[in-house]
Amino acid sequence: MKHLLTLILASFLAISIHAQNDGQRQEAKADGQKQEQRAKFDPEQYQRNLEAFITKEAGLCPEEARVFFPLLREMQQKQRAIYKKQKAFDKAAFCDNKVAESVIFASDERDLEIKKLQQQYHKQFVKVIPATKVLKAIHAEERFTRNAMRNFSRNRHDHNQNHNQNKNKQQ
Repeated sequence: MKHLLTLILASFLAISIHAQNDGQRQEAKADGQKQEQRAKFDPEQYQRNLEAFITKEAGLCPEEARVFFPLLREMQQKQRAIYKKQKAFDKAAFCDNKVAESVIFASDERDLEIKKLQQQYHKQFVKVIPATKVLKAIHAEERFTRNAMRNFSRNRHDHNQNHNQNKNKQQ
């Protein structure tokens, strides 16, 4: 009888421990999915948030926004193409001085290309909206981008920390 009672108690204990571990695993999985969703980058949402921020900070009226943002998006697209070229050079071997030198000078050329592109578009911007609003829009874009990168980096760091904590709990 004592053995039967002990066996029943041990079974209940094992079942409750197993259920608790399953609950913790499911909870950790749900937390990981939430963190992953926060860490994913949505370019369309980013663009909408950027344009809303610039509109507010620069004080753009709907008509100004209507003519300004297509130009801004066009400039951004061209900038991304230049930045993609840079990524290829960022992966260059650092052990060879000749390669390193060519990477440095190529990077300088791309920086100049970006600046010339910005200057070209800034000239177009001031033709469609007042220069004061262009300047506010430029500063707003810089602030928004800086804050977005900081937040994205923080979310990725938090995600990695939570992932590692959950991994340690499961072990």
